[in-house]
Amino acid sequence: MESKELTRRAFLERAAALGGVALSASLVMACKPKESAGGEKGGAAGGGDKAAAGCTDVSGLTDAEKATRNSLKYVDKSTDPAKNCGNCSLFVAGEPCGTCSVVKGPIAAAGNCTAWAPKS
Repeated sequence: MESKELTRRAFLERAAALGGVALSASLVMACKPKESAGGEKGGAAGGGDKAAAGCTDVSGLTDAEKATRNSLKYVDKSTDPAKNCGNCSLFVAGEPCGTCSVVKGPIAAAGNCTAWAPKS
């Protein structure tokens, strides 16, 4: 009759194998492209919500530019569909993100801030 006792060596071998599998799975998941809310993978080509997903990187801005962005309450998605960056006179369209003459950094066409001014 075979003994089903777990030896220390067998336990350590199984624990190491399980650790290797867990590490491999986490590396695979880390390399998988993220999906935006609309189901699009990767960056944000196009407009609306898809563009907003790729217009959040402010790492290249100075602290003063970030402070201005915050003080003007810039958001990537406007709560008022009638007032968004796409129909603001200060907005310059671009792909996937535009720019603004007041708020520095990437600007989503669907975004909004307190400096919004209607196009004439």
